Amino acid sequence: MTPRLAVLFVVAGVCLHAASGSRAAQTDEPALNTAASEGNVEEVRLLLKQGAPVDARDADGRTALVSAALAGREKVVKTLLAAHSDVDAADRDGLTALIAAAREDDVAMARVLLDAGASPDLRHRAWGTALDIAETSDREDLVRILRAHGARGSGKSVGDTVCVTPWSGEGYCAVVEERTGPRFTLKVISIVGCAEGCAAKPDCSDHRPVGGREDGALAVGELVDVPGACLTRTGVGGAR
Repeated sequence: MTPRLAVLFVVAGVCLHAASGSRAAQTDEPALNTAASEGNVEEVRLLLKQGAPVDARDADGRTALVSAALAGREKVVKTLLAAHSDVDAADRDGLTALIAAAREDDVAMARVLLDAGASPDLRHRAWGTALDIAETSDREDLVRILRAHGARGSGKSVGDTVCVTPWSGEGYCAVVEERTGPRFTLKVISIVGCAEGCAAKPDCSDHRPVGGREDGALAVGELVDVPGACLTRTGVGGAR
């Protein structure tokens, strides 16, 4: 082998070693996330023992705990919690382990996370809180567990006061009597403006005018069924 060729081999070897070392340094967090989402408890324990940061984030900004919860890996979640993973860590969109459990309707997982101190009212950018998700999907078992741990949701749960005021800021406020998916049964508790009556809005007043003296107008004490899009103010107050 010529001296020049030998030098090239040495340089190539150094570069390969450096690249390999760099990849190894960079793959600690995805390796932990991968093992977590696959439910590989032993691999998770090994990586943690080797010094992998328990709350390192993957390319989506998720910790291993969020990945494990999303995949329904309860044993891994318990292992990560025992290693002091941040139970409320969220990705860029606000996805936490508890919100992931709610999305998957995983009641057992939600219970583990809540018992570990997960905050029940953190919000995802698009989906809202864990309680919002559970109520929208009519998951009563999950709703009960979340409420038992103090979940309030976005202020539009049963017993909360909301307002429907799409008539240039006028309309009515009401207490949520029932929620079925995206629809709400409301009991009117006050008329906001509309002294001369506000014209009916089919979606938001059940095809009835609001206030005023017109026969059949929506008044205090009456029930009305509306879609969630009609709620202009939520969390105004609670009746629970």
